[in-house]
Amino acid sequence: MRPRLFHLATFELAWTDAAFDAFYPAPPAPPAPPASTRLALPHGVLEMGPAAFFDDVLAKIPFEQSLGLRVTLWMIALSPLFTIRKLGTIASISVADRYRVLERLVTSPNYFVRQLAMSFKAVAALLYAQSNAIRVAMGTPAHARQADAADVTEGESGLVSATRLTSRAKARTNGGSNEHAAE
Repeated sequence: MRPRLFHLATFELAWTDAAFDAFYPAPPAPPAPPASTRLALPHGVLEMGPAAFFDDVLAKIPFEQSLGLRVTLWMIALSPLFTIRKLGTIASISVADRYRVLERLVTSPNYFVRQLAMSFKAVAALLYAQSNAIRVAMGTPAHARQADAADVTEGESGLVSATRLTSRAKARTNGGSNEHAAE
């Protein structure tokens, strides 16, 4: 473990929470739109303690990578001044402005800035994917959930049988073989 000197300062912890939350925010408030129009994930990353996670990551990885991620945090934290022309850090601006800042960073014409922002988002994804609820929600594509819901009749389980899938495939190819299939 590294000495306390290498751990994040209190203001850096606030920046981390704000940036991670902008990448993976909490779902909309309870009267949410129907699942068919918006498939929100069950919770945001903020409730998972992103600052403590990021501080722990920085303490465990080699110094060069730790320094690179910390510089990335500083770049993201101070970027409102350069991206949306607002005086403040990522933690002191509104949630909507945070989104705009990160959107501009990940779409920057400068490759270096774009890749640093995406690497920071990847670290946030490492934490977010640790949630069982998130993994379950992300494990099934939205179109598959909607198709499965349409296929289930009363008395059936939510699973689609292999014979039904095979009959669908045959119906699509009109019973013939696919010209690109190996024979």
